[in-house]
Amino acid sequence: MRKFYLLLATFAVCMVANAGVKNLYKQDFEAVKTAAEAGWTSPNLADGMTIASTEFGKWFEFAVGNNNNRNAVLTWGTDIYDESVTKYSVHFQWGHLSNPKGADNGEPNVNTQFSNEVALLVPHDWQPNDAEKEAGIKAVNSINNGQYATADSLRLFSITQFKGAFDTKNPDANPYWADKDDFTNYAYDFMINGDPNVRFTASEGAWYNIHVTVDIAARTVSFIIRDESDSEDILTGEAPIADNADTHISALNILLGRYSSKAAFDDVKVQVETEGAYANTPTIALTGVNQAERSYKIFFEMSNDEILHVKTTEGAEETSVESPFEYNTSNSGVLEAWTESNGAISEHVTENVDCSVITLPLPEVAIKKVNTGYVKELVLTVQNGDVPTQPSITMTYEFKGEGGEVVSSGENEVPSGTTISVTQKGVLTVTTHAYGFAESTLVYNNDTEFGVDASIDFQHMSEAKLLELGFTEIDPLDSDKMSGENNWTARKRLWYQIKTGEQDAEGNDILETHVVYGPTSQGYEAIRRFLLVPSKLNAENSHSMFAPIYTWYSEAGDGSDVAGLKFNYEIGLINTGTKTDDGTSINYANGPIGVDGLTDNDFFIVYVISDYGNSSAHPVFEAGTSVEDATAQYKAMNLGDGTNVQVLKGTETFSLYRIDTAIARIDVFKAVAGEGIYEVGTTDIVSDHNAPIYNLNGMQVKANSLKSGIYIKQGKKFIVR
Repeated sequence: MRKFYLLLATFAVCMVANAGVKNLYKQDFEAVKTAAEAGWTSPNLADGMTIASTEFGKWFEFAVGNNNNRNAVLTWGTDIYDESVTKYSVHFQWGHLSNPKGADNGEPNVNTQFSNEVALLVPHDWQPNDAEKEAGIKAVNSINNGQYATADSLRLFSITQFKGAFDTKNPDANPYWADKDDFTNYAYDFMINGDPNVRFTASEGAWYNIHVTVDIAARTVSFIIRDESDSEDILTGEAPIADNADTHISALNILLGRYSSKAAFDDVKVQVETEGAYANTPTIALTGVNQAERSYKIFFEMSNDEILHVKTTEGAEETSVESPFEYNTSNSGVLEAWTESNGAISEHVTENVDCSVITLPLPEVAIKKVNTGYVKELVLTVQNGDVPTQPSITMTYEFKGEGGEVVSSGENEVPSGTTISVTQKGVLTVTTHAYGFAESTLVYNNDTEFGVDASIDFQHMSEAKLLELGFTEIDPLDSDKMSGENNWTARKRLWYQIKTGEQDAEGNDILETHVVYGPTSQGYEAIRRFLLVPSKLNAENSHSMFAPIYTWYSEAGDGSDVAGLKFNYEIGLINTGTKTDDGTSINYANGPIGVDGLTDNDFFIVYVISDYGNSSAHPVFEAGTSVEDATAQYKAMNLGDGTNVQVLKGTETFSLYRIDTAIARIDVFKAVAGEGIYEVGTTDIVSDHNAPIYNLNGMQVKANSLKSGIYIKQGKKFIVR
């Protein structure tokens, strides 16, 4: 975590007397609420971007979580430069907060996705030549989840973590290990501009100051990497700019390797030296709210000999040479600030100060899971994005039954995202809390009874039924290769346990583990597979074969634009990932699945099993249970154990990823009226699998080729992950 706010960065070229430093671009994140507002975008992991803060200041953080390689980019473009700019510097603070999980110091690592990279990007129209294409290099790698694209054309500067460890079995596989140096500290070693001989060791959790100077006329780029205090050089260097590269840096890119890696940035600036004095515009940031009192910090460039001028809401005028300047007030009005440097005056910035007491937003109660009757799991959330200073908001709750008795309560404050269970009709009261803000209270009536309207059990669908639907049995799956579809058997993660009747020294039952499906070469049972090839999948049967559930369907009508259906027998329904009958054409799109005839007041639950085994049931049977009986009971139960369920409103769509996930069962719930009649309001939108789907720009998109993002169907937003 960042300990303090740094404002010690200096222009990385020698300044002449009476010269000044002008910020062509600056983002210190102090006056923004969200990463998007600051200019950051992420094509595949927008949820990984946040604005973090302490009492000392704010900064940008990007966390990859349990995803594969993901990136985020801060773009300022090239319009900030004009013809007078012949030399400029880019400065930023980089926090190497967390290394990729698994990249432990000194431990051999051949996974090629355990790498991070920071890069300053330039506009480009470069395309790889045939040899580079053969090597897998793509023009867009550095800005779209890839890595190690040709640095000369895409980036003027990069800090790249070494990719994987030296592989003794294939020593030439990674060009960065060509010298056969195993770099025992490889997990923390970073190379500069793709050169493994220019490297430094970054400490996890540390912050670094990066200064890059571009000499456009000389076509050179020099760099200085300094410690957190910006006082000691760690590494310096200079390199020529390639002939085919633009000289104007337009963006800062962060690429994180899987898993759990995290990085942060602060005080990003593009600066030029001016012939005469120059004063930069200060930043006013609201940093504290305490009922009718407000706290502000005003940031400015100390290194440019700037003096801050402040006109307070009380009408007083103050000056400061120390940044940030702190100001507290209980008077509403206008706060004004500007800087002065050797006679130069900056633009004046103003902030309308409103000292009225701020009431927190109402909490939200959403249904996470339903069951028959009034049984529900409810998620309590509260959003702080529109609240000044984005405080940490907690909640207390109380649930009372029909008779007014208290059934359950959260006496201690709980965070947003807390899940609670209710089992009867009653009233839930939720109150929000945050220091310095007025509370808000929501009353939620749990008065809707649900019943199961339909249940499609894909896991236990019979062989006769599959053949009737047009499926054909294909070769069983019994591979021992851990990749893609093969994981269903290779990982051997569909298993149960039987008590031995004995206990260990601590009194715990000793269990025997029995794998159900695995490689036949190791004595396990293969998985039977049934396939419906794409050419047999059309709009009619995709809608009717599992009614009211519908699967992805062919807009072309011949199956050429969708993947086929597959059943792993006694496991569930799978998106094959191939869109030709012979399996030669791979379709990476998710397969949309939904339920016809439902409204937003209805729900359906999708039980999903992953071939990694982390969402399948692993029951324990009593001692004396035979393996045959235990296996039969295991296959008869629902293998989707509930840890990977998706609860959706009736008009929403679920997207099934290809080959490594299976749907075990879908349960459909509808609200029940007095005599067991399902209620449908006259103004409710009813789900329609033929309804068009639009992106947020209002353009219609194909339902069977949706990438990750937010879409609109029947006037409702839904997310494809």
